[in-house]
Parts: sequence; C-alpha cells; structure tokens
Amino acid sequence: MLGSRMRVILLPALSLLAFMPLVLRAQGGSPADTASVARSSRRQLVRYDSVTTFVYTRPRPFRAILGVPKTLGIAIRESARARHLPLLAAAATGTLALIAADEAILAESRRAAQRIGLPPNHPSADLRLGPLKQPFPTTLGSGLYFLGDGMTSVFVAAGLAARGSIADDTRARRTASEVIEALLASGVVTQVLKHVAGRQTPSEATVPRGRWQPFPSLHDYAANVPAYDAFPSGHLASTMATITVVALNYPERKFIWPLGYVTMGVLSFAMVNNGVHWASDYPLALAIGGSVGRVVVDRGRTIIRTSSSRASALPTGEHQAPLQVAPFIAPGRIGAQFRW
Repeated sequence: MLGSRMRVILLPALSLLAFMPLVLRAQGGSPADTASVARSSRRQLVRYDSVTTFVYTRPRPFRAILGVPKTLGIAIRESARARHLPLLAAAATGTLALIAADEAILAESRRAAQRIGLPPNHPSADLRLGPLKQPFPTTLGSGLYFLGDGMTSVFVAAGLAARGSIADDTRARRTASEVIEALLASGVVTQVLKHVAGRQTPSEATVPRGRWQPFPSLHDYAANVPAYDAFPSGHLASTMATITVVALNYPERKFIWPLGYVTMGVLSFAMVNNGVHWASDYPLALAIGGSVGRVVVDRGRTIIRTSSSRASALPTGEHQAPLQVAPFIAPGRIGAQFRW
C-alpha cells in the first residue's frame, strides 16, 4: 500500500495525465472527431459542425495579462444583461439555501471523510524553485485541496503551450494564454468580493455558519486571512474558469466536462472537510468562473456561420492557401470571388 506522501506526489501527475489526451491529440485525431482543422501561416480554422467554424489567431505577447481589464469590463457588463439574470438568481438562491444548511453539510462531510480516512486539514511544505517558493501538499487531504490551486491551471496552460510550440498549433497556444487570463481575471473578482464579504472560514468560525464582517481593514485582513476570506471560493472559481476555457475551445473532446465535474466535486468536498470553505461559498464561485471563462474564449476567437454547402468546401486537415479563388454564380450575376 502506498504511503500518504507517495500518493500525494502522484496526485499532480495523475491530474496532468488526465489532460494528456488533450495535449497530445489537440489537433486532428480520429475521423469521428467533431472538429476538423485547416491552417494557414497566420490563423487556424476549426470546423465544429456543418455551419460553424472557429477562427483562432496567435495570441499577442502578454495577452494573458494585458487582456484582463477588458475581460473584467465585459464580464461585469454582461452580468447586468437581462438574459443573465436567471444565472444570478440561481446563484443567489443557491447561496441562501446552502447558508441555512452549512453547519449540517460541514458535519456530514467530516463524518464521510473520517470513514474513508481523509484528515480534516491541508498541511503543506514549501518547495523552492530558485528564488520562488511554492507550497506543496504533504497529505492526501492537502493534495485534493491543491487541485484548485492556481498552479494546476498553470500546469494545464504549460502543457497546451508546449503542444502549441511543438506542433505549431495556434488553437493550443491561444487556449494556454486564455487559461492564464481566466485564472487572473477570476482571481481579481474573487479577491474583491472576499474583501467585501469578510466571511469567516469554518476553521475560524466563532459563530454558527461563520461571522460576516463586510469591508474589513486591509491590516486586519492580512493579519488573519482565514477570518475574512471564505466567500466566495477562489479555488473553485479558478478551476471552473480553467475547465470552461479548455472545454469551449475543444468541444470535440467530450471527456473534458465530465473530468471537470469530478475534479470540482472532489475539490469542493475536500475544502469543506478541511475547514477552508462553506458549501454556500460555491454557487457564486461557479458563476464567476463560468462567466469569466466564457468571456475570455469569446474574445479570443471569431465564429464564422456559413451555409452547409459552403462549409463542406472548407479544407479538413489540409494547409489552406493564403489566397483562395473560386467561381461566383448568382441569379443575374457571374464572376469570381477572392478570399485572403
């Protein structure tokens, strides 16, 4: 039987292996794949279905950082639109319902964790990478907690970036940049809301379901972060944002959403058991991560809608010539059409 330390070391490796089919087979694949790909020297076309084609261009340097302010602006503006009010209402209703059940969920989660031998803590050690210091899990419980750490998203982005460079895959490059952009944008939103809400974590709770102290001073917050940073969950928001970005850019990879649901479920359970979050910290986090991820993807690609006959003429798996010439025939008109 593997020791706890060995199991924890295997966790990041297993999480990366889960994404290996995506990284290694990100473009092309079997004939059963939904998307087919055509490339030019400057862009990559991914045909999703008979009428929908995604156009990807190589991301500009530092786009993942410089694009965050605009992404946040669009996300805030979109959240105020009438069509998104049901999502906000669902997040608010779910939060209120779970607040009432938080203590019962916490107690039951810890009983379930005890039955499977999962400790209610998440200790870590510092792993030094040159001048940098990165916390590293030392138990199974902390390993599950670190599934939602930002470094997991960074590993996914690094794998996609490597795929993009090795195979000259523009979609992989773009997705890698968008994962980092979504990670940063969701982090900004959750940190602002944590400072607004000021909710105690279960491990620091002095009253049932945790005390809320809106707008704590920066000094008090920094002195005792767990006393103020429960709501909403930054770990779950960043995980949801990462999964949303990857899943929307690779809709033909049907395993991404199921894998994401399992990952977020395990992470959510571990954080309640560890006393880091209440269950009611999750609905808003999911809404933030999903919204930010969708905005990032929508900004990073162009969608072309075509008729079935025109879409069938799109090259599949071939290099597309920069200049295309085709006959043009319409009622009363005949000629040629040029596309660069």
